[in-house]
Amino acid sequence: MQSYLAPSSFTFLSFPSQKPINKTIPFQSFTIKSSIDKTPTTKPKPTTSSKTTSWVSPNWLTSLTKSLTLGSNDDSGIPIASAQLEDVSELLGGALFLPLFKWMNEYGPIYRLAAGPRNFVVVSNPAIAKHVLRNYGKYAKGLVSEVSEFLFGSGFAIAEGSLWTVRRRAVVPSLHKKYLSVMVDRVFCKCAERLVEKLQPFALDGTAVNMEEKFSQLTLDVIGLSVFNYNFDSLTTDSPVIDAVYTALKEAELRSTDILPYWKISALCKIVPRQIKAEKAVTVIRKAVEELIVKCKEIVEKEGERINEEEYVNDADPSILRFLLASREEVSSLQLRDDLLSMLVAGHETTGSVLTWTLYLLSKDPSALLKAQQEVDRVLEGRNPTYEDIKDLKFLTRCITESLRLYPHPPVLIRRAQVDDVLPGDYKVKAGQDIMISVYNIHHSSQQ
Repeated sequence: MQSYLAPSSFTFLSFPSQKPINKTIPFQSFTIKSSIDKTPTTKPKPTTSSKTTSWVSPNWLTSLTKSLTLGSNDDSGIPIASAQLEDVSELLGGALFLPLFKWMNEYGPIYRLAAGPRNFVVVSNPAIAKHVLRNYGKYAKGLVSEVSEFLFGSGFAIAEGSLWTVRRRAVVPSLHKKYLSVMVDRVFCKCAERLVEKLQPFALDGTAVNMEEKFSQLTLDVIGLSVFNYNFDSLTTDSPVIDAVYTALKEAELRSTDILPYWKISALCKIVPRQIKAEKAVTVIRKAVEELIVKCKEIVEKEGERINEEEYVNDADPSILRFLLASREEVSSLQLRDDLLSMLVAGHETTGSVLTWTLYLLSKDPSALLKAQQEVDRVLEGRNPTYEDIKDLKFLTRCITESLRLYPHPPVLIRRAQVDDVLPGDYKVKAGQDIMISVYNIHHSSQQ
């Protein structure tokens, strides 16, 4: 879900050739246009705008939620943030983490936020965050599951408890070193070369490029090949599956901000245009994945394929799907479909975000950009990278790590208390309480 501020428009003044060369590439410069360069004021001026698309919306519902859910006997010890619609009127594009950071500085590392019909406890303290995330029986994914179950089904992206443990154990063995080495060579490098080729005309004439969009397309292609051995070719073509993926993601985002969860009523989903569109999108995605599973299963059965070594890779089809089917694990096709959908839909967006922010931050620090470029030239010497090269690209790895610290994706994690609990610091929460862990705040707090 796009609940973060995205540096969307990159203007290239010069860009290196996509073909490997045997000499050091001179420093290439490019300029960035980004909404993040506009620093919001501490207290935005009240606006007369009629927009009510904010998640703190409308004000009367927020006030009603406070009075009904908190009452006069609140002994939780958690301060209540005073959040009005105008607080985020300049940030309706989705930069939720910025007002959360502002309120942390005002109210401390934990505060209560009545947002529309929902009441969140916002956590910016690592000890409290650790308590919530590690106490699996006491806290569940709650709202995350509610708004995305229509897409992920029982996939491990939203699975809980024993199901999550079982499915994770089934998938993790496929991500071994030999698999990653093959993917870097056959998939990562080739997809990256295709992206550079597509960017070249823009680089030559200085046309602005939406790099968030390009990186998202790149990672979708990479995951399609890595997971299914299927080429979406989203960098060059439009397809119903790609459109459906983004429609479904948008629906999940909208559900997280809806004033009332009307989409829980099946009858309404059959007549509300937005829900009809979302249902059609999910049908397209699931049908495509199911067809890929059937096709791959037929090949595995025909060849009598079985995993016969720890780091098994099928040379003709090294995908995760092929590995899971060859493992002969007892799992339904629907569960396999939902697990693969979790990797496809959730995985490409997070990776695209990391690439976008890393490039953006390097562009704002020419000396760091030059150092990263020189390291790549020194280590690779004009050839394509391999999996083994990662350990030698130390500075570039640190740049990516710092990018993840500054702009984590997702910037918030949401959990729901299953029982009454006392958090570190003697803060009390009731069963059913939604908790929003601000990863962004934890990474930026001067107290950590």
